[in-house]
Amino acid sequence: MRRSRFLQKIRAGKVARLCALGHYLPYYPRTAAAAGFDAIWVDGEHKVFDPREVQAMIAHHHLADIDCLWRPPIREKAALYRFLEDGASGLIIPHVESVDEARALVQAVRFPPLGNRGIDGGGLDADYALAGGKDYPEAANRETVLLVQIETPQALEQAEAIAAIKGVDGIFLGPGDMALRLGCGTSPNDPTMAKVQRRVADAVAKVGKVWGCPVTNEEDLRLTLAAKAGFVVHGSDARFVRQGLKDNGKAFAKLLGEAE
Repeated sequence: MRRSRFLQKIRAGKVARLCALGHYLPYYPRTAAAAGFDAIWVDGEHKVFDPREVQAMIAHHHLADIDCLWRPPIREKAALYRFLEDGASGLIIPHVESVDEARALVQAVRFPPLGNRGIDGGGLDADYALAGGKDYPEAANRETVLLVQIETPQALEQAEAIAAIKGVDGIFLGPGDMALRLGCGTSPNDPTMAKVQRRVADAVAKVGKVWGCPVTNEEDLRLTLAAKAGFVVHGSDARFVRQGLKDNGKAFAKLLGEAE
């Protein structure tokens, strides 16, 4: 079974580097891997992928040897572990509000004795049964990532208890939804969001887990790393395209004498 680059970094006490993807771009995993990223957060919660695109997108991650951390729009048990059978390195589950919800997720995506995931062994994760065998469940539990998203004040109150659950690898702080509910900014430059980051960092530190979140610029990246994040999402396909087009547009305007 393929080893998770994300988990290798985390277990070595290093920071895992992620970027985000929200569209079907087969070249993206190879390009991200070449740029030094360990994993890609694929957003299936807010973006649409048909089932064959899901399978193909995950397969392109395998070709590039970069982790695919899929954020699904559903929590139905078999549907969740089918992402893993298709080869996803792990799942990022949005809006986890309680300990009970987190435990249910562990039951869905971990094999016994840790969870209650159904076994097939014929998917890409087991090299289509060529690399399965009796060690497959143990290897899958060891190399599968499960991150739960804390996105509300109610969930924040339970951050330590949620992170402490065996089978949960860490907390993914959702600054957008959290800021919406707290009436603050998404940047750790905002005192309220900085306090949220510290609270999550303290919670995971007490139970030996990790936390991370997306950032939008280098200053936010610096502050988030200073808050002892174990992984950070910096950059996305949409942001890269917007910035690239903006920069090229400015270059054209300057050379054509059209700059303001």
